[in-house]
Amino acid sequence: MERQKDNLNTFWSKIIIEEFIRSGIDYFCISPGSRSTPLTSAAALNKKAIIKMVYDERSNGYYALGYGKFKRMPAVIITTSGTSVPNLYPSIVEAHYSNIPIIVLTADRPPEMQGVNANQAIDQKKIFGNYVKLFSNLPCPDINIMPEFILDTIDHAINECTKSPCGPVHINCQFRKPLEPVNSIIDKDYIKNIKKWQITDKPYAKYISDFKQMPDIHGDQHISGIIDSINSTNKGLISVGTLNPNMETTEIIRLINRLNWPVYADVTSGLRLTKCGSNIIRHFDQGILSSKFNRRVSPEVVLHFGGRITSKRFGHFLEQNRPKEFVAINENGGRNDPFQGFNTSIETDIKLFLKIVLKKVQKCKDGRFKKFYDLKIRKSQDIIENISQEAKEINEVFIARHISKIIPDGNSLFLSSSMPIRDMDLYGIYGKKNILVGSNRGVSGIDGVISTAVGFAKSSHTVTTLLIGDQAFIHDVNSLSLIKANKDPLVIVLVNNQGGGIFHFLPISENKEIFEKYFVFPHDFTFKGVCSSFKIDHFLIQDKKSFEGQYEAALGSGRPVVLEIKTDRNYNLWIRRKIKREILKILEK
Repeated sequence: MERQKDNLNTFWSKIIIEEFIRSGIDYFCISPGSRSTPLTSAAALNKKAIIKMVYDERSNGYYALGYGKFKRMPAVIITTSGTSVPNLYPSIVEAHYSNIPIIVLTADRPPEMQGVNANQAIDQKKIFGNYVKLFSNLPCPDINIMPEFILDTIDHAINECTKSPCGPVHINCQFRKPLEPVNSIIDKDYIKNIKKWQITDKPYAKYISDFKQMPDIHGDQHISGIIDSINSTNKGLISVGTLNPNMETTEIIRLINRLNWPVYADVTSGLRLTKCGSNIIRHFDQGILSSKFNRRVSPEVVLHFGGRITSKRFGHFLEQNRPKEFVAINENGGRNDPFQGFNTSIETDIKLFLKIVLKKVQKCKDGRFKKFYDLKIRKSQDIIENISQEAKEINEVFIARHISKIIPDGNSLFLSSSMPIRDMDLYGIYGKKNILVGSNRGVSGIDGVISTAVGFAKSSHTVTTLLIGDQAFIHDVNSLSLIKANKDPLVIVLVNNQGGGIFHFLPISENKEIFEKYFVFPHDFTFKGVCSSFKIDHFLIQDKKSFEGQYEAALGSGRPVVLEIKTDRNYNLWIRRKIKREILKILEK
């Protein structure tokens, strides 16, 4: 008999944690709990594990989401049983729709405690439903279940999590007491089949997924047809949706310059704020306000790369002006076409597709189509700049533009859902910079934004600016506890307009009787006190000049900072509508 100072709970937990680390997954996000003691202890005692402690599971899920959003490798979440598990639900849904890898390890009560009203026992089996790519319900550690089964289960889960399309997986671990490590005896025959594993540093099993190769350009009729369509038109358009934040964009920029087509680059593409050629139509969304204008710029061929576009107007534009050929190239696959406009959808590595296509496409010499876009949109750009600068009060258009102007090269920008991402997409200015852009656009919720941004900053190792509204800030205020420990500082630009400003753009705003109280839901909060509680610098800003100085100082401070900007919802609405009216005048000429 071989003696080990472990019980079987701890032995299983140790090999689970070790197998993750051997597979290159060494970041563990742990929320404290009792039933998860074996898993937490195993991670804590493994010197190769990197651990982030997070007080509550809701923040934990979003933090891991942000970490995986940049890394494209999962963090492992460890939680106890009971209500801690469903607190992960919103972040798992977002990860599912954003194709972000996350591994969830939940501890659970044993079978005899299920369905008998035992404390903290809920039904955790398939609790995340179809929002996880895989669910494994591990039994209580048992001498009759060999350790190679556990190792292979972990390897299978890692493969499902990380193969394209990426996504969350859930492993539910049932434990009986004692949960703490105690002396026990494990028969050497029990571990005989993993002896080789024990003396190496390699994972137990290899899962090699079928990787998708583009067919040979000469032999595939569909690809050849796409090339022919590209080469036969002078009215082509490139659209770029969400891309991996750390994706190399050299090839896509080469294609943009080769074709000389107008390009709509969504703010989440990483190209929107970057100087990558003169073809980027910076304010496309404003340009298609006019039906007369957008009929004249209706494309014959559209190439779309990446995820979906933030702008609803862009989708409506293509719905009303359907191109003859609409090709979508996305490495995650699946249906990503709310307007059902794609003729061809190609699931492959975008860089691989571009390398093949670049060998065959011809440079478009007739640039009149793009020039027409350029002329009108350049005038739109001037209107936005002039109105935002001339406005006496600080406003949300000015805030977005100023951030995009001075955010340093190599920094990250995280955009909250609702108005912040729309404002940056509509009004942001490009520069000669490489800015990493992140957002939660899978289901576009305003919950968990702070914790996701902290995780994004952690994995990208960059100074990160978070542009967020007051409602989203309130939703995730407890996640300020995560900020102080981050070595890479987070600068939070908090736009406080005392309510839900986005509702002013919906038809319900015309119903004055119920609009303000039940939709805007105004408050009179300021956030200095809560920032002080978490020992985070806070500055209250009420004018343009103060914001300019304080934002620049915050970027160079090396500390987490919250810049709270008081704005007026009605004034912001007036600014946006004025810009829209002036642009329509230009477009209709």
